[in-house]
Amino acid sequence: MTFDDGILEVYRMENTAPPSAMPKETPVLRDRHYFGYDTLGFQRYYTALQAQQKADAVVNIPLWQDIRMTDIVKLDDGSGFRVLLAQKMKDDNGLQITKLTLERLESADVPNSYD
Repeated sequence: MTFDDGILEVYRMENTAPPSAMPKETPVLRDRHYFGYDTLGFQRYYTALQAQQKADAVVNIPLWQDIRMTDIVKLDDGSGFRVLLAQKMKDDNGLQITKLTLERLESADVPNSYD
């Protein structure tokens, strides 16, 4: 398996407000990973629809990463996605990968900067 489709950034929503102030959820850059696109199969697509979600892409990243369903992923082309599912598994060669099922975000919800 190759991870040569680009680099993705993982953002986690964190409260960046000072103590005793109103909470302010801000996307904070957690990590960067090389990734490879995977096939978005019919079963995965329709299972997401049954849960009232829309699976738009599936990507693989190397190793078993700490990625949560509340994280935001930004690809190097500027498109942003919400993580629907993060599966830790092994590929055909027995190497550890994390498979991410992603739902596209509106452009207003995508983090702007490459911190």
